[in-house]
Amino acid sequence: MEFQKGLKQVEKGTELINDGNHLINDAIINAFLFTWQWWVAVLMIIVPWILWAIFRKRESSARLLFSVFIVMILSTTIDALGVEYGRWAYPVKAIPIATISYSFRYSLMPVLIMFFLQYKPNGNPFIKGILLAGMSAYIGMPMMAMIDMYKKIDWAYTYSFFIILFLYLVAHWFSKRKSFEPL
Repeated sequence: MEFQKGLKQVEKGTELINDGNHLINDAIINAFLFTWQWWVAVLMIIVPWILWAIFRKRESSARLLFSVFIVMILSTTIDALGVEYGRWAYPVKAIPIATISYSFRYSLMPVLIMFFLQYKPNGNPFIKGILLAGMSAYIGMPMMAMIDMYKKIDWAYTYSFFIILFLYLVAHWFSKRKSFEPL
């Protein structure tokens, strides 16, 4: 394929993506907005952060946030790839953006990881990660699927288990860094 044809193909693909995004946003705004599922998605964004603000280990706040910001970046990238390649979708969500579920990636999962990090901080990270990944992949995700906030298309919960385990271990590793010195 020559360069100019490639540019035209990318332009056509971008138009199709934009059309798809408009369809998804229209469904969110005109069909899902203010439904009980939408309110669950909103609460999944707000409530975890309120709980974290109340129950966090205050002297470790910056360390915990740093660790989960790394996880948010990684999980958003993985999430975008999964949606882009048609492995899963997020039909009902609080914020009308086609690809990412902010309720899960930017709230529920990071806060759960921070709670797991601060609870028994010297406990075995593999056991804690397996527990978190198991609960998330085999209980949380099927529950989200039952209320139409998650739809697996060409995916298995076991794949998510290993991704969540990996993300937890990354967060654990970053939380143990000794490079947090005053400026």
